[in-house]
Amino acid sequence: MVNTVAAIAIVAAITTGWVVVVQYLLPVRTKWRVVALALGLGALSPVPLLLFFHLKDRLTLPQDPGLGDAFMISLTMAGLPEEFVKSVAVLAAFFVLRHFSVFHQQIDRATAFRLPVLCGLAFAAVENIGYSVNSAVTTMVNSEIGNPLIVPLVRSLAASFLHASLGCLMGIFFARLADSPRFNWLAALGGFLTAVIGHTAVDWGLIVPVLTMLDRGQDLEPTEIDQMLPHFALAAVAIPSVILAAIASVFVMRRRLRKAA
Repeated sequence: MVNTVAAIAIVAAITTGWVVVVQYLLPVRTKWRVVALALGLGALSPVPLLLFFHLKDRLTLPQDPGLGDAFMISLTMAGLPEEFVKSVAVLAAFFVLRHFSVFHQQIDRATAFRLPVLCGLAFAAVENIGYSVNSAVTTMVNSEIGNPLIVPLVRSLAASFLHASLGCLMGIFFARLADSPRFNWLAALGGFLTAVIGHTAVDWGLIVPVLTMLDRGQDLEPTEIDQMLPHFALAAVAIPSVILAAIASVFVMRRRLRKAA
């Protein structure tokens, strides 16, 4: 019980820090009530996945999984479903902001860009708490490291940052939704597909090593580690590439906002 409360507190504190960082990414701030709306909808978005997949259920890997297996798992179990529910949350926030007078029925480019980032951070927070209280994960970490609170700490720093990065990739497209009174379906679709590609790339090299370590733990043999080297090499290329693309999208958005000012 103490560890659960501590894990939730760690996730909440670090997520709050990320939200403040997101507010200062762009020269134009977003109203805090809009931030709260995006976070609330983002936090609800993983609920269907948690009910469908169940964190307690383990995914069975094929024998000697290769990069092809890892790609399909990453796409079908992470990239597509997670980015779909996050996109639904972002679009829900967008339509609420545009059609309810309490939000003045206006959305600027900075807000449209931030919505996917904020929804991604909220999604990650719920996911991080789920992993932090998952017995299989905490038992493995406790036996290997000795402190299960490393799970919420590392995930709130790393996983939240990656979800925010994917939000930036989606946001550079969704920012176009603020430019026209008509809904830009191509921009929304482009943002979704870009986030799916980025998410799949991030998980592609990680999914097999993570699932293998969760399954084998201390029983992992040197030969099995050697078999995962191509996965680690892929992750070493794909993850920085996605992060750099996200950073580039922030600079592009900042430049657009300055030109529009």
